[in-house]
Amino acid sequence: MPFWYFLTVPKLPSEIAEQSNQVRIREYLCSEGELIEAGTPIVLVENRWAAMLLKANGKGIVRKTLFDCGTYVKVGDPIAIIGADGENIPYGKDYALIEIAEHKQPKPGY
Repeated sequence: MPFWYFLTVPKLPSEIAEQSNQVRIREYLCSEGELIEAGTPIVLVENRWAAMLLKANGKGIVRKTLFDCGTYVKVGDPIAIIGADGENIPYGKDYALIEIAEHKQPKPGY
């Protein structure tokens, strides 16, 4: 596959976003070299409000994970490299979709 893109941490919904704009990588759900489809959960991240699944928004292969579990990363930071054919790169869209897996505690005001 001659093309690739960074899987980045998307903007978090306001009901779970923190002022620091950081999440902690809890667990990678795909291994390097694994074939993925759109909607495949790639990584589980968390902050004080929620645990979230980051899912692929395109088809490809997980080429490289960039951080160890336990590392804090900011919204917008790349966390994995996805190899993909040109037509499978999600142009004009977020490269990762977010799904709240668990609400840990209610955020004040929500």
